[in-house]
Amino acid sequence: MIIKIGGSVAKELDSLGSEIHNLSKCLIVPGGWIFADKVRVIDKMEPLNPSASHWMAILSMNIYGYYLADILDIELFEPSKLEDLKNLSGVRVVLPYIILKKYDELPHTWDVTSDSISIWLASKVGETEVIKLTASGGIIEDGQIVNSVKASEVASDVIDPYAPYLMQKYRINMFICGTQELKNYIRHKEARGTLIKWR
Repeated sequence: MIIKIGGSVAKELDSLGSEIHNLSKCLIVPGGWIFADKVRVIDKMEPLNPSASHWMAILSMNIYGYYLADILDIELFEPSKLEDLKNLSGVRVVLPYIILKKYDELPHTWDVTSDSISIWLASKVGETEVIKLTASGGIIEDGQIVNSVKASEVASDVIDPYAPYLMQKYRINMFICGTQELKNYIRHKEARGTLIKWR
């Protein structure tokens, strides 16, 4: 299982510990949170080379990863090759910088964030779905959470612009929900949120 934890739920993590700890195999992908926001501010003040801002933002994910590991009491995992990902067992918070630097397959642009990275990682471990935790609880239209949508039809900033392309390329779905709905989705595959289908 791949769970991407966005920075918008950084203050709602207390309810996640027991549910995540009970999983037999789970890779937790950190967002960039306030650390990536700082990189964006710097990039606007003094425009950086796209590669520089790309790697700075990914390092921001590493920093948030340390925060998540501490708050959730989960071990860190810093893979350096694809075999490390395939041999994963237990629950780990991934620090993605080293492996992304080695397998530099994603565009160096702000269109690629931790959403796209979580899908890329899922493709490397053979997962067909990513769960994304975010404060919005899903994609909102007319004040309501959309139950499902095709990746090719996503028109929302709840996920980054490059993620739908990767979902279709690797045939990976994404379920977006809030922290309170994670338990229901893990246990019953039903929860309040938005399922983005790759086709």
